[in-house]
Amino acid sequence: MNRRNKNVVVVFAKKPEMGKVKTRIAQETSEKFAYEFTIASLFDLINKIKDSNYYDLVIGVDSPTDLLWFQNNFSLDGMIIKNIKKGVGKTTISDKFEHIFSGLLSKNSHNYNKAILIPMDIPFIRAEDLISAFARLDQKKFVHGPELNGGVYLIGVRTPYRKGIFKKVRWSTSHSFEDLVRNCGKESTFILKMKSDLNVPEDIIQLKNEISHSCPILHKFLEENSYYLPTENQYINFDDLSMCIPVVSNIVEKKNKNSQIKILIQTRHKPLVDPKNTGKIEIPSGLIGKYELAHDAAVRETKEETGLITEISKEQRATSEARSSKNEDVVVGYRPFYCQQQIKGGRSYLSVAFISRYISGELKESFRENRNPRWVSLKNIQRIINDNPNKIFPLSLVVLQEYLKYRNIK
Repeated sequence: MNRRNKNVVVVFAKKPEMGKVKTRIAQETSEKFAYEFTIASLFDLINKIKDSNYYDLVIGVDSPTDLLWFQNNFSLDGMIIKNIKKGVGKTTISDKFEHIFSGLLSKNSHNYNKAILIPMDIPFIRAEDLISAFARLDQKKFVHGPELNGGVYLIGVRTPYRKGIFKKVRWSTSHSFEDLVRNCGKESTFILKMKSDLNVPEDIIQLKNEISHSCPILHKFLEENSYYLPTENQYINFDDLSMCIPVVSNIVEKKNKNSQIKILIQTRHKPLVDPKNTGKIEIPSGLIGKYELAHDAAVRETKEETGLITEISKEQRATSEARSSKNEDVVVGYRPFYCQQQIKGGRSYLSVAFISRYISGELKESFRENRNPRWVSLKNIQRIINDNPNKIFPLSLVVLQEYLKYRNIK
């Protein structure tokens, strides 16, 4: 590493890989979304803290491949810290941190006066935060930043370095920060303001203002994926309506080669208008247009949300009609599969549900509506209902329970 300053910042990092980053966000969105989310967050962080005349910036990674990725994307120097423990046993996070700080602050090595370690996945850290933390090290031996969940977003140490401060710290738990401060000593530690990490979709909603203010690349990415869309003239505030909200639902059936039925489910994704239920399993559903037949609305919503063409049986379609003498008023009647109504808790939905059969089309996501549309067996949906019904959107749960009875699945 090329030393230019007396201070150094190490970003503890790994090359982002699909399926291995932001796994809790991926569970409720997709692996692709979580990967692109991580890349955007990382670029925001590095762009804010690089090119400082106050400290050197390096990357701490596990392998030469990871280091090469960061060098190609950010032109940063780095250090490889995998398998640095000698003897029996795996290299722990505490071993890695010990190696980083003892190496950087050793008189026989790079001879930095102060070193700060930060993770790669908190994009809210700015150069000003780092410079302020270095200044605090003039007053205290250590400076640490707590995360809201009990973790640590910044570890700062000055010379002379005392080994053993990472011993028995329970990393990746709610006890990480308290363990670290216990080892360093409260009287020797300056505690920074608490910061939040972005671990689940709810964090993205709750930290909207902070992301908008300090993370332009991430904010743009989230806007493009239907987060943070302007609500004026786009969405009705259903929570303010003093009436039931009429919607339709569609249970889409598809038979395999053995004539076994699978049905279409998807992951609800409406983080702006319904963050509470975003991430839950649902069947295609939506509002009924003015003067639109309910069964036509169910077919339309299914196509809009998943790309599939479906057909509802004649038995469920309009079977009777009444007209005024001059055809000014037309009323139709039909027999849908099921009706349900939400009478407490969430929005006051009144839903008309239909059963349809798959005709054609390839599954796709609707970025403003859902994620991961997929076919599941009736046994699998029954298992989810039995084991964890809270994973299913309430309005879909009731009709799915009735549908399984109809199909004699117990």
